[in-house]
Amino acid sequence: MAEKEQEKNNSNINAEKQEKLKKQSEVDAKDEELKNEDPKTLRQKLSNKNQDYVFRLEKELQRQGSLSHEEAVAMTDGLLSEIVIAQRHGQPANGLYLASPKIKAEEMLHPEQKTVETPFWQRAVDGALLYLAIFVGLFGVIALFETKQPQNSQMGILTLASVGILMGVFMVKYNDWVMPKNGQRIGLPKLLLSGLGIAVALFIWIWILSLPAIRVINPVLPGAVDIVIAAIAYGARYLFRQHYHITGSSFASHPQRK
Repeated sequence: MAEKEQEKNNSNINAEKQEKLKKQSEVDAKDEELKNEDPKTLRQKLSNKNQDYVFRLEKELQRQGSLSHEEAVAMTDGLLSEIVIAQRHGQPANGLYLASPKIKAEEMLHPEQKTVETPFWQRAVDGALLYLAIFVGLFGVIALFETKQPQNSQMGILTLASVGILMGVFMVKYNDWVMPKNGQRIGLPKLLLSGLGIAVALFIWIWILSLPAIRVINPVLPGAVDIVIAAIAYGARYLFRQHYHITGSSFASHPQRK
């Protein structure tokens, strides 16, 4: 009886393996078929998001390379099959190339230039300054219009600044987690647990900074002062990006051209 049950289980496992192999073979065959399809047909299969990416890429090729529309289209035609294949597997063009259309156009026009990935610490500082400016500036604007709200109900400057900085760093790290590395992404359970842990840590940190004993180093500033601090942070970010030649999104781990 036990032997028959074992044989049945082995048979089911083998059937499942064969079914998976069959499906994978069909996927591979479809991918191979797409490599040989006409560019016009491939363009019709692009998602709205990828259509926008290709459109902006062609505009950048025309602008940066002084190309005609036809020349730019011819260059992007060579990318269509890999974009559509990646799209079938749930990866948009910006995730496939890890670059904005502007940066991708530069890479296509100057393939001989060496590329190096922007170090994490530079992207982290860039993201931290951006979120610092957003958080402090947003609450500063709110404070200007909420004149009837008691001051002690607002967040102190240390809370706003630290939460903004931590969120900026987290978003950069989150981008690294979700972007595939060596063909693999971080597992969804691990991603959710990491996000939950960071959220809990932020709430605890905000609670600690809201304690009366901490108020002396965490004052609630006037809205106008918050806006000035936000402007300084954004200006510092601009200078930082100029100094390290950072382009594109703060959170995309795209390579920099050297």
